[in-house]
Amino acid sequence: MTTDRLIDIFALIAQHEREDPHGVSLCEVAAEITELSGAGIAITSGGEHAARLCTSNRIAGDLMNLEITVGEGPGTDAGRTGLAVDEQNLLQTEIARWVIYKPGAVAAGAQAVFGFPIRIGAARFGSLSLFRDQPGPLSEPQASDAYLMASVIGRAILAMQAGAHRGGLASELEGQSNFDFSIHQAAGMVAVQGSMTVKDALVMLRAHAFAINKDLSMLAISVVARRTHFDQEVGNWIEVSGASDQ
Repeated sequence: MTTDRLIDIFALIAQHEREDPHGVSLCEVAAEITELSGAGIAITSGGEHAARLCTSNRIAGDLMNLEITVGEGPGTDAGRTGLAVDEQNLLQTEIARWVIYKPGAVAAGAQAVFGFPIRIGAARFGSLSLFRDQPGPLSEPQASDAYLMASVIGRAILAMQAGAHRGGLASELEGQSNFDFSIHQAAGMVAVQGSMTVKDALVMLRAHAFAINKDLSMLAISVVARRTHFDQEVGNWIEVSGASDQ
C-alpha cells in the first residue's frame, strides 16, 4: 500500500541523512526505490529556468547537465507539460524528438529515460528524471513508486524552502504524511494500466469514484492495493475479489 512505500521512502531518506547529514539524499533514494540506474532532480524558477538540485551518480549528473544545456529531454518535457515522459529505448532510430539530447544521452550511458513532474496540485516545482542503462519500460510498481517519489520530492522542496534542515527531512516529511499520496500513486498505476497520461488517469479515477458512489481516496487505496484495476482491453474497471490490502 501507499503507506508501506512511504515508510520505505522515509526510512531510506533517514538512512542517507545519517550517512551524510549535510547532503541531499532525494536523488539516491529515487534511484533506489524505483530500482533504476540513476536519478536527477531539477527545480524550476518562474516555470522556465531549470537548476539542478541533485543527481545520484556521474551519469545522472551528465544527463542533467545535458538537459539543462540543450533545453530538451524527459525532465524538461515533464516539467513543462506536467505529464510523465516514458522513452523506453533511445536506440530506436525512429525517435524524432530530442534531436540534440538523444545522441548525447546514449553517449553518456543511458538507453531508457523517464521524466515525472514534481508538483503539488496545480503548482509545479520541477521534475524527476530517471534513467536505465538498458532499454525497456517501467513496470507498474516502478511507475507507481516514481509518481509517489515525485510527490514526496515536491513536499521536500517546500520543506527546505520553509527552512527545514537538509539533514532532517525524513522527520519533517513524516509529519506531512497525512497528505493523500495514494491518489497520486493510484493515478500512476492507472496511467500504466490504460496507456494514458496521468491527467487522463486522474479523470478516470474521479469519474469511476462518482459512478460507484465511492470516496476518491478509498478508490485510490483499492487501486494501490490491486483490488481494483483498469483493463485496457475491455475498456472497463475490474474488481478483483479476495485481493489483500497489504
